[in-house]
Amino acid sequence: MFVERGYNRSILVIEDEEGIREGLVEFLTIEGYTTFSAQNGREGLELLQAYPSIDLILLDYMMPVMHGGEFRRAQLMEPLWSKIPVIVLSADFRIEEVVNSLQAQHYLKKPFHLDELMSLVNRILSASDTLS
Repeated sequence: MFVERGYNRSILVIEDEEGIREGLVEFLTIEGYTTFSAQNGREGLELLQAYPSIDLILLDYMMPVMHGGEFRRAQLMEPLWSKIPVIVLSADFRIEEVVNSLQAQHYLKKPFHLDELMSLVNRILSASDTLS
C-alpha cells in the first residue's frame, strides 16, 4: 500500500542546522505530514515524551548538546519509542558504519535530493502499514 501524501502520519525532524531543519519541515508539511522539529537529541527526546505516537524520525548524526548516537541509544531503551523507524542523515563518509552502530536500518547521505527522501519515507511508512 502506498502512503498517500502523509495522511495522519507524523515525522520528527531532529537537525541542528536551522535551514535544513526548516526546509525539511516545510517540505514534509506540504506533502501532508504532521511535523515536529528539534535542534538536538535532547529536544527530540522531549518531543517523543510529549508525542509518543510519532511514525518516523529523521535524525541528524552530528549535533551539539546531544548527538544522534546519544539520542538513538535513549530511544532504543524506551520500548514504545524503540519501534519508531529512523532515517539517519549525515555527511559523514562512514555513514554505513554509523548507521550500523546506531542499529538503524535507513540512512541518507547529505546532501540528498528530496525525491530520495520521499521515496524512502514512503517505503518505510508503507512497510509499517503492512505490519500494523
